[in-house]
Amino acid sequence: MAQLRAVEDGPQARKLLDTLFRSVHNLKARASANGLTALATAAHEFENVLHMLRKDAVQQSLAEGARLYLVQTEFDVSDFDRQFQSLKETLSKTGEVISTEPGMSKEHAGKVNFRILYAARQIPAGLPPTIIIEETSAVTATATNTFKQQMPALESAFAKFAAELVTIPDDDDVVTQALRAGEAAAKATGKQVDFEVKGDPALVNQSLADPLLHLVRNAVDHGIETRGKVIIEISQHDDKIALSVTDDGRGIDPAIIDQILQPGFSTAREVSEISGRGVGLEVVKTSIEALGGTITVRSEPGRGSCFEILMRANPR
Repeated sequence: MAQLRAVEDGPQARKLLDTLFRSVHNLKARASANGLTALATAAHEFENVLHMLRKDAVQQSLAEGARLYLVQTEFDVSDFDRQFQSLKETLSKTGEVISTEPGMSKEHAGKVNFRILYAARQIPAGLPPTIIIEETSAVTATATNTFKQQMPALESAFAKFAAELVTIPDDDDVVTQALRAGEAAAKATGKQVDFEVKGDPALVNQSLADPLLHLVRNAVDHGIETRGKVIIEISQHDDKIALSVTDDGRGIDPAIIDQILQPGFSTAREVSEISGRGVGLEVVKTSIEALGGTITVRSEPGRGSCFEILMRANPR
């Protein structure tokens, strides 16, 4: 909060908001898993205010003198993630990527297309001709809410959140934490879910606590329809740890399976205290990649989904 108050406006404040939002989202999930209802509710309300401020990013950028562009391109499915990250880094040198909308190309098989909302004073030079950039006036340039104006609401929400902030039980068993999260999600959604653990939980260290927790909650909330089973499986192969979360639920539409780990993507129809922000799986992907690991998704509509993490036994 002190950092946000100090910067007030600009790209630095928006980056701090993103970091704070992910941290609060993680804490909300852990609070819910441990039955700390008041803390989880306060965290959710705090998220609401942070989300409102994040939505003001376009107006803020335009108020700072930037122009708004729509960037369109497509990449091969085989390495679209790497190519998208490279493009995002290039765009970020001269402006801000406000939002992204990925989708499977209808015209070209094996391609993933991207529509990117981009705010900048100037566009980067030397972009390949396959990347189309057009200025757009879809959003008004009037900044209706600045960070400074919204700071009282943010501080009020933070105060309520901080008042409920208690020590979450320190459980060295990461898998047990994830199971509690899954059971809490099942109770909250009224679903009947059985959980099974295969392999040695001791192989899973604390760095995987939040990613595993989010994957189990996601399996319950988005995978299982009314009743089903979620399996956590752990195995070690030489210096690699494989950790998977599998459900026997509805599965994932093949048209969106390549999008679900992208920032802001959510299949929830409305925001609830469990999901709807498009943050949970983004947190998983970001956390795993920061540890030097990878995450892959397999799914068959009507039969279920499997999220598998692969990483070194002793991540950095």
